[in-house]
This record gives sequence, C-alpha cells and structure tokens, in this order.
Amino acid sequence: MKTSVIVCSYGGNEDLVESCMASLECQTYQPDEKILVVDTEEEKEIYSNSNLLHNTRVVCSGKRGLAAARNRGIEESIGDIIAFIDDDAVADKNWLYEIINSFSGSNDAAVVGGPVKPIFRGKKIKEKLNWIIGCTSNSPPTERPIGCNMAFDKSVFNTMGGFNENLGRVKEKLAIGEETELFLRIMKYNSDAKIIYNPDAVVYHEVPEKRTKVGYMMRRAYEEGLAKAVIGKKHGLDTEQNYIKYYVKNMDLITFWEGGEN
Repeated sequence: MKTSVIVCSYGGNEDLVESCMASLECQTYQPDEKILVVDTEEEKEIYSNSNLLHNTRVVCSGKRGLAAARNRGIEESIGDIIAFIDDDAVADKNWLYEIINSFSGSNDAAVVGGPVKPIFRGKKIKEKLNWIIGCTSNSPPTERPIGCNMAFDKSVFNTMGGFNENLGRVKEKLAIGEETELFLRIMKYNSDAKIIYNPDAVVYHEVPEKRTKVGYMMRRAYEEGLAKAVIGKKHGLDTEQNYIKYYVKNMDLITFWEGGEN
C-alpha cells in the first residue's frame, strides 16, 4: 500500500512550511512520497532549492484556490492512500501510522481523519468555537475529518472525481466546504463507504493572533454558513443542521475567549 502526503501552500510562511515538512520527516510510518503544491513558479523555485525539504517533490498548481491545488496534488500522486495536511500544521509523529492503521482495519474505509488541535499565538478562544478556526471541537464531538487532517483511498477520486473547485479558498476568500461536499458525494454514491475518525491521528494547527479577532471569526463563520447553504441545497446536511441547533441552544453571546474577556 503506497502512501502520498500532500501539502498545499498559498504564499505560506516559509518557516511554517518547513516545520510542517520536518514533522513528516519524523513520522514513524514514512510515506512513499511527499508533494508540496504551490501557486507560483517563484514559490516552486524557492522550495525546490530548500535544504530542509528532503525527499519532497514541489509542483505548481497552475490554478488559484485550495481545491484546485489539492486536485493537482492528487493528479501528481502515486499513492494508494492520499493524505492531506495544511502547510501551517505539524503532525504528531504517529499521525500517518494511525491513518494507515485505520485504513488497514476496514475494507470499506474511504476517508480517515483525526483531531486538529490548535496552537494559539494570541488569545485562546473557547473550545466549542474551534470549528471557526478550522480545529476540532468536542462540543458537540467532531464526526467528520477536517481539511487540515484527512486521508483518502485514491479509488475515491478515480470514481468520484476530485474536490469541487467552485468551492473552497481562493487567495484571501475564506469560502470553504469542498471537503464536506466531497464527503457527501462519497456517501451518496456508496452508502457502505466509511468515513472514519481516529482520535489518535493528531495534527497541530498554527492559529495566529489575527484569527482570534472578532472580525475574522465573524467572517469565517459567515463564509462557512454560506458554503453549507449552497451544499445543503444539493446534498442535504442533516449533521450540520444538528450542529446549528446545538450551537444556538448553547450559544454564549457575550464572549469568544477563554477567561470571559470581551
């Protein structure tokens, strides 16, 4: 079973990208290849000449947007299992081992993911709001993988196609939802397919101070709601609707952050 790990970067912080790639070098289960997908030829040249990106193939997406970059990585990959991690995240040393272990333990596994734990560089927001910053929340418990930490049986893409490039981030546009749309497509096509959440397949996600500001969080929440509304018209989103009911019932309208600060 060959494994590819894909990291997509748009104008990423070089130090964070190199930290991400270094965490892949330390995996107890080593991938057969690592692919870094960048937006421009200039970025490709910079990272191709980096001494810290060992055994990493750098490719240029050719299109703007995270969904397009992921699809380019899939096209370039040789793996039977394709794992994704964000360029501003680092993987626990057993991350890929746990991913592969989940696939090996289930004949019907289509997608595997695990927790995305925040590393705050500013105020720490309340745990139940972690979904706003792309991290795992336990209230209610996460049921689907998050884009920062997900892996697929490549046959999924051969059958279903890739990520919907009309969704997802483009430059500073925060619109998301391409992962959810693909998960729903998979389940509609094959009701026996399993989307597995492995709590031991952990990655840690950098959360800069600007992402804990009220303006960013409101914008991110709005963009997520907009994307889910578009997807919901086509696929239905019972799980997300249950999340909305939970959050409205348990909403704290006064504070976003731990410690009760405004």
